Amino acid sequence: MTSTRLPGKILKTVLGRTLLDYHVSRLLKSRTIDRLVVATTVNVSDDPVEKFCQTKNIDCVRGSEDDVLGRYAQALTDYPADIVVRVTSDCPLIDPVLVDQVIGYFLDHQDQYDYINLGEGHYPRGLDVEVFSAKALKKAHACGHAPHEREHVTPYIYRADSEFSCGSLPADEISGHHRWCVDEPDDFTLITNILTAFEGRDDFSWQDCLSLVDQNPDWFTLNSAVRQKELME
Repeated sequence: MTSTRLPGKILKTVLGRTLLDYHVSRLLKSRTIDRLVVATTVNVSDDPVEKFCQTKNIDCVRGSEDDVLGRYAQALTDYPADIVVRVTSDCPLIDPVLVDQVIGYFLDHQDQYDYINLGEGHYPRGLDVEVFSAKALKKAHACGHAPHEREHVTPYIYRADSEFSCGSLPADEISGHHRWCVDEPDDFTLITNILTAFEGRDDFSWQDCLSLVDQNPDWFTLNSAVRQKELME
């Protein structure tokens, strides 16, 4: 809720539904996720997030605003699991089928990988998903002390000299020039257009979104100048 570029972004509404509601509702369509946990901050400004979770009967943990990795570790302590799936709440178009594909690939290759993601440049920004072992998360929490490792959760796992084996979901897609996450007002304008076109439903696929944007090429330019926040090493 304390985003500097678009404060309160996940509780902004489109057709009477918050972006967080779209995000969570789509994730709940996953066939392989066993438990959904929202890891938010202890800030008073995030009280509405916890209240939302209560109304939706979704588990919620709260922790430091700056230590997102700590929040994930707390979630793993409170709700033990062997495998952790990471998505960010500013991605209301997250695709549960694609999430399941990444999880499935990880499950099929656990003997090879400790961490799998979508791969840079293959899919629109805003569909991002990371899957990694609980062991990797615990080690990152114990040994990842740099601010960017605490803020972005997984850099300790996938850094160049990591002890972990990391890979990406094989894909022929080259759609990474599209941006469907919500960090700035222009992002929200695009997402509003997309969700409005689907009349507030959440049963569409990421391919449906891509087709819609292709049919409305002026939409692509709405946030084409927005740059993703870079990790600080």
